[in-house]
Amino acid sequence: MKIRNGFVSNSSSSSFVIQKNKLTWTQLYMIREVVDVASKIGLPNYTYAKDWCISENEFIIQGFTSMDNFDMFDYLVKNAGIDKELIDEGRYESL
Repeated sequence: MKIRNGFVSNSSSSSFVIQKNKLTWTQLYMIREVVDVASKIGLPNYTYAKDWCISENEFIIQGFTSMDNFDMFDYLVKNAGIDKELIDEGRYESL
C-alpha cells in the first residue's frame, strides 16, 4: 500500500467576462456580492466563493479564481438567471 504525504490540490484557474448592459441590477448584485448571496440562498457547496476576484469597469463585470472549488458558471446561470450565451468563459481583462 502506498501512502502519500503532503498537499494534494485540484486547483486550476477559471475566469469569465460579461457585458454589464446585458444584466439586470439584481444579476449585477448577485455577482458583486457572491459570498453573501450564496450563503443566504443556502448553497453549501460554495464554500470557496470568497476566492473569486470580481472586478468591473463601465462596460464589463468579470471574475477570476485559481480555485476549482466554486462553479461560478453554474451559479450565474442557475441562481442569477444569466443566459449562458452572455458569459464569456475563460477570458479575463486587465482593467
